[in-house]
Amino acid sequence: MSSRTRSILTPTLAAAILAVAVPTGVASAAPTTSASGAGAIVAPVVDRLLLADAVARSKWVTRSPIDDPVRERAVIDGAVAGASPASADRVRAGVRDQIEASKTVQRGLFAGWRAAPSTAPRAASDLTATRGRISALTSDIAARIADRDPHDPSCRADVASATLHVVVDRGLTPLQTVALVQAERSVCGL
Repeated sequence: MSSRTRSILTPTLAAAILAVAVPTGVASAAPTTSASGAGAIVAPVVDRLLLADAVARSKWVTRSPIDDPVRERAVIDGAVAGASPASADRVRAGVRDQIEASKTVQRGLFAGWRAAPSTAPRAASDLTATRGRISALTSDIAARIADRDPHDPSCRADVASATLHVVVDRGLTPLQTVALVQAERSVCGL
């Protein structure tokens, strides 16, 4: 895909996804780039999601499976352990969404590497630092989910606006954009 096509497609895809993800009445709300409120969660969510590339490269080279139920359960349990009983279900759902979105990116990259083997990674990187960063971002996301008001009427519009900005500003690929929307699925309630 040419860079021109990508530059047109990414914002278009993001807008289409957000139009479906956000109810019509909410989508017309004034956009915000606020670093507070529900939109503040988009930054750590995208930062965590972007680490999926390094994880995928390592799993490809080491022939490790994308799905790792034991590790996934440990990550979710660790996040929920720090949550209050009132927010435990929201934190559980939010962290599960982060994991599933990361696997969406990994699966997409694997598919691309299978289709074009010459583009596949040849050397695995040490995931120690990456996993440490993922853990820190997961804790941050869990805390933000736990702290926000699950009944905030501006949540969807705030998250949608912040998402559109980050897709354009950070040049996310269509695969990353789809996964980002997936990662945000339960941010505004279950």
